[in-house]
Amino acid sequence: MRIYFSASRFYREQYAENYQKIIDVLKKEGGEVVDNSKTKTLDGGFQVSESERAALYKSMVKAIDRADLCVFEASYPSTLHIGHEITLALGKSKPTIVLYTKGHEPILFKGISGERIYWIEYDSANLGDKLRKVIEQARKEVDVRFNFFVSPKILAYLDWVAQKRMVPRSVFLRNLIEKEMKKDKSFKQ
Repeated sequence: MRIYFSASRFYREQYAENYQKIIDVLKKEGGEVVDNSKTKTLDGGFQVSESERAALYKSMVKAIDRADLCVFEASYPSTLHIGHEITLALGKSKPTIVLYTKGHEPILFKGISGERIYWIEYDSANLGDKLRKVIEQARKEVDVRFNFFVSPKILAYLDWVAQKRMVPRSVFLRNLIEKEMKKDKSFKQ
């Protein structure tokens, strides 16, 4: 399982021990971890070029796209990236775990709700147990790749929908199927 991890880069030196504990648990759970908390920071200054800023952003989006599960330490959120990354992950239907320490609940982010987001308050003593339990729940939410063939006419329509509605083809198809599932009262999972 590919796991994307991110945390406030501004606080990474102060909370490196927490971040490392989280990464260690993720790896023990069989995850290939992409740790975005160690990438170059833009917090506190803009001494990087436009092209470098664009490359950092593209890299982050690509890592979230490729992830099966996203984990964020949000006790000390950075308004420049943590909230945006959480929103991106959820927008891409990624199971998303948001960790925070007691007294540091991410108030604004906590307004985000959905079946694929997990809010976990932790301390250093219970981090491993709590994270392992929620990873087990989140594994059930990981999307499974399913490929099939379509006619050129259907493909043209899907491309048109993607361009006009700014919705990826897979998301459009998933939404159609979910709408039908809700209508079909005889379906039980």
